[in-house]
Amino acid sequence: MSAAAQGTRITRTLLARTRLVRQSQPTTAARTYTSSTCTAAAISSGSLAALPRTMTSRSSAPLFTSSFLRTYTTMTPSSPEPIYTTSDLSEDDYHTASDASMERMVEYFEDLGDEYEIPGYDVEYQSGVMTLKLGDKGTYVVNKQPPNKQLWLSSPTSGPKRYDFDAQHQIWFYGRDHHSLKYLLDTEITKAIGIEIDVPLDAAK
Repeated sequence: MSAAAQGTRITRTLLARTRLVRQSQPTTAARTYTSSTCTAAAISSGSLAALPRTMTSRSSAPLFTSSFLRTYTTMTPSSPEPIYTTSDLSEDDYHTASDASMERMVEYFEDLGDEYEIPGYDVEYQSGVMTLKLGDKGTYVVNKQPPNKQLWLSSPTSGPKRYDFDAQHQIWFYGRDHHSLKYLLDTEITKAIGIEIDVPLDAAK
């Protein structure tokens, strides 16, 4: 074999070995792969088994252990936040829901006034209207609105709001921010009087 031919053969051999080495090494994407980029498609296709074992999760624990799927799951919200929707209530259903809510509110705030000495505190309920006076902190008014099948609120802090009823979640909610009436009363009145309250109105946070 001539020297030129021998040199060409050596060169081809070296190139072939280089390609094999490159193929056996993880790509940049694989080396930096974390559980945050692990997709459902990769799991279902079984391609995870072929990925480099040097990859780690954000907690620096090896991905390829019996706890991998558990680690992946905890990085994904278990359930989305509920989206409240206005229920199509009959007139009787509206009055049943609104009367029960108003009665629970009034009873709770009456008991609160009996338990604590709050300057200027007073609560009244008449003809579907609850008036809650907090002295120099202002006055809250919650009243039924049968034509709209809503509860209306007047707050000295955040102003007027109209609450619709979600029968599935048993929640009176404000359509613009999806916060419940309970959330607003708990938050604002706790801050106003310095006493943590928990109005038994619904299960919303």
